[in-house]
Amino acid sequence: MGGNKEKKASKADKVSKSDKKDARRLRKGKPSDADPASIIAGAQRDAFVDEMPERAFAHFRPLAEQVPTADLPIFTGQPLLMRANVKTALAAVEPHLPAAVSALREPRLKDVFELPSLVMALDFAAARVPVAKLSAGEIEKMLAEGAPWRELMLTFLEIASHPLLGLLPRERVAAVRAGSGKLDKARDFVALPGLFAEFSGAIEGKHPFPADKLDLLATLGGALVQQVRPGNAAATVAKRTPESILRDQLASLVVARYDQLQVLATVALGKRKADELLPALRSAVSFGATGTADARADAPEAPPANGTAEMPGG
Repeated sequence: MGGNKEKKASKADKVSKSDKKDARRLRKGKPSDADPASIIAGAQRDAFVDEMPERAFAHFRPLAEQVPTADLPIFTGQPLLMRANVKTALAAVEPHLPAAVSALREPRLKDVFELPSLVMALDFAAARVPVAKLSAGEIEKMLAEGAPWRELMLTFLEIASHPLLGLLPRERVAAVRAGSGKLDKARDFVALPGLFAEFSGAIEGKHPFPADKLDLLATLGGALVQQVRPGNAAATVAKRTPESILRDQLASLVVARYDQLQVLATVALGKRKADELLPALRSAVSFGATGTADARADAPEAPPANGTAEMPGG
């Protein structure tokens, strides 16, 4: 009789230890034998989701300050547009999260659920940055980043505008190719995505350029045309401020966590389907069932960022 009691007690201890082990795994955000729905619910419960910009900034600031500043990209994106794209991506991925959780050892769900709040922290940080000018070195770096995409896109459009194809007017492409100098290249960065958008009906599905690369070139161009003077003269040099560094650290966190969201989508759906459903983080193009334009209408009012255009990091 006593032996049976001891066996029951031993079995109960094992069950208790197993439950505690699962609980510890759930707290760490790691999948176990627990139901994926429980893991997802736990991550949602633990995530910081307050989207009030000042409170979000205060919450994420200590984490952002740990981001290394060596080679830290300078952020020039639009946080509220990024928030709209994040909301669209989360809505698209949410039905498929159980599949991703089942497949991944560490799905990092909490980080992903915090993305909207983190973007609002970035928006608040961007508004704190004093207006500053880019250095000559920063301008050169931006020009170098966009140059390969400029050449590839120009080459494609020159082929597409050949009289044998006639997908768009040849003279429009020639006008972009003409000219030289830093300011002319900066204007090309703006003009090329404009041509792809204007003649999208004719060339859609016929070119290899992702929406985020078109957006990158447009962002770089918009930044540079405000900073580069005629005659290749760079704007006045100003030092990078602590406020701008913190903004860029927060932007780096947003990019890293959006990458995690894309991983979840790719694992659950496959890369092609994930690319179709999820917008590029800084893209103004609608993707999936819920367009970014609709999501943008829900974005809260916030003061515009004061920082002038710099090299994008988001």
